[in-house]
Amino acid sequence: MSLEDPNDYELIGIDVYEMAQAIFEACDAGNDFCHQTGLVFGGTNRIKLTKWGWVADRSYCTPQFLAAFDKEHGNVT
Repeated sequence: MSLEDPNDYELIGIDVYEMAQAIFEACDAGNDFCHQTGLVFGGTNRIKLTKWGWVADRSYCTPQFLAAFDKEHGNVT
């Protein structure tokens, strides 16, 4: 796949950001949403986008966040 227009990269970035934000909202942690670095999002609770999809960094997440995340996205490690 080749992106023809450089703006396509920006649009992909916006989509990824909005997907991460929606995950935090769905996990009742919207106030914890932020951008860490690269494809890592969250403060107390952290998720990252990998080639396998969204993954929770289980060492950072609260039990409540993990329960909501796992219900929606499964326990991918």
